[in-house]
Amino acid sequence: MGLALGLCLVSGASAVLMLSVPAPPPGTDSSETSATAPVGDGVPEDSGDGRTGAEPPADSATGQGQEASPGPEGSEEEPVLLRSVEEEVDSADGEMTVVEGESDVMGDGPLTTFAVEVEDGLPGNGDDFAAAVEEILGDPRSWGDDGERSLQRVDGDDADIRVLLAAPDTVDRMCAPLNTNGYVSCANGNRAIINQNRWVGGVPHFDDDLETYRIYLINHEVGHTLGHGHVNCTGKGDSAPVMQQQTLDLQGCEANGWVHPDNEPADDSDED
Repeated sequence: MGLALGLCLVSGASAVLMLSVPAPPPGTDSSETSATAPVGDGVPEDSGDGRTGAEPPADSATGQGQEASPGPEGSEEEPVLLRSVEEEVDSADGEMTVVEGESDVMGDGPLTTFAVEVEDGLPGNGDDFAAAVEEILGDPRSWGDDGERSLQRVDGDDADIRVLLAAPDTVDRMCAPLNTNGYVSCANGNRAIINQNRWVGGVPHFDDDLETYRIYLINHEVGHTLGHGHVNCTGKGDSAPVMQQQTLDLQGCEANGWVHPDNEPADDSDED
């Protein structure tokens, strides 16, 4: 589609995510992003500013619309990956706060640590976002891949990766000079910067499957911080590779959020 969506980290270097990026020159290896050449997803051509490009789903996998969680004591609690479905916003307070808390080491292999930050003033519960990020990245179908690396959530300043949830205006500022146009997320250096409107509303072509979209969004942007570039759909009807620009177009593939979807899920996963 000639447009691009998230970006990458190469240790000690900074890279971002961008709109309307020209196609790489012949011979360029698109499997890895460059620390100096920004890469990113563009916005749909008819989206305009895009801040309200997708409505929060009226029916998610649990049949819940815009209820935040957890609910009142004694009520059935939302699954971790579907909590804090809130209204879309244009802006918030502009300051980021680290969500306190650390996890056990998840998986085997060399350790990669990550911290979670949420912009002050956003609707919803920051702990819900942190819990979702932790569940996604700790799953064997994510970047740990049954021994490739282990991951641990921390709340210090020295985390290897930082996953941020921010309002569109803040995303645009943090992703500059790339133009995220109030719509897409990005990765900039070691920061995976998630657009709150995409987190709560998804995109139309995921057919209200917000859970899968959220899994995709975290794994895609974190993938950029780990040095992975964009790829295309492998064939009509295939599961989309996680580094495909699924926010823009499925290209005939089926929506997929996992890096290694054939791995066994975590024992405590909400999925069947």
